[in-house]
Amino acid sequence: MRIIGITELETGDVLAKSVLGNNGIVMLEAGTVLTEKYIHRLRTLKIKTVYLSDASETFVADNVRASRHSLQESWMRSDIEEMKNNEEARKEAVKLVAEFADEERILERVALPFPESQFRQQFREMLLDIVSQPALADELSVIMQTDRILFEHALNVTLCSSVMGIAQRLDRSQQQELAVGALFCDIGMTRLPMDFTKVNRELKDSELAILRQHTSEGYRVLKGMKDIPLVSAQCALLHHERYLGTGYPLGMTVEHIPEFAQIVGIADVYNALGSPRHHRNAYRPGEAVEFLFASGNYNFDWELVKKFLNHVVIYPVSMRVKLSDGRIAQVVETAGRPIQRPVVQIVGEANGKAVESRYTLDLQQHPNVVIVGKADR
Repeated sequence: MRIIGITELETGDVLAKSVLGNNGIVMLEAGTVLTEKYIHRLRTLKIKTVYLSDASETFVADNVRASRHSLQESWMRSDIEEMKNNEEARKEAVKLVAEFADEERILERVALPFPESQFRQQFREMLLDIVSQPALADELSVIMQTDRILFEHALNVTLCSSVMGIAQRLDRSQQQELAVGALFCDIGMTRLPMDFTKVNRELKDSELAILRQHTSEGYRVLKGMKDIPLVSAQCALLHHERYLGTGYPLGMTVEHIPEFAQIVGIADVYNALGSPRHHRNAYRPGEAVEFLFASGNYNFDWELVKKFLNHVVIYPVSMRVKLSDGRIAQVVETAGRPIQRPVVQIVGEANGKAVESRYTLDLQQHPNVVIVGKADR
């Protein structure tokens, strides 16, 4: 912790102590990440000095500036501008984003506590607004050209984060800021050495150290773009921070991690586990959910984890699944039910024979039977 004058504050600094007004009322709480608006407010209140977290100094200087230096000096990608200037790739990236927004199946993955048509329209408008900005469209094109899996992951993280944003009752402006942060949370990966994201093996410790620089580099990229909100850039920097301070790059504990970065972090982990990677197969849906359940108040805030899991669907209606007793079933109802306990219709017996007369099974009423995975048609 250190004391600093108001004139020396920078956006991104983190308050170590709450700022009190003359009447003793808390004006800004400890852990607040300062924005230009907050700094202006402190000046208006004629506050002369504040206490900053030691992490603040690292926040802007050690991690971001040093990371930028190391990237430029050692393995700065020389093809970024070339990819940005690839007009055909940019058009394809924009087209894929629009197609994703219009895809009927995306709403099979989420449980909405609000009208489906309202969410679809709002989500589509947000994505199209993002890709209408040339600089952001260029960066999406870079992501797509770097790694198609990374591109698809970015879209899925944005979907899940956007549902959470509405569940958290964010206003439209905040939802847009969250969507930008989610869509570009891994933009720093595109600045890693060529094909670094496509290694089909476990990374060595030295390679992991390089990989972890993608957060600081992503922050640098977004901060350097005109009109990108600080809270969006912070999603790139802080989405790998964890509840107990075990994450990177700053080792922040939960009280210092902005809510948007926490939301994006949960969505990032959930979608990463459920998607194939170059070095591993995808986790089964139930395994990804169990991981998040176990991460409450360890990796992520438990209340955010619960809310997130209340709004994702891992076994959508009509999916065929295999039960732990060997039977094959088709999901027929998920609304308002525990994420792993839908109502299913039994279509095949454990011996492999089709049932003569299909019957339903409410898995919420049969705790000894669980879904073990997706069944072949």
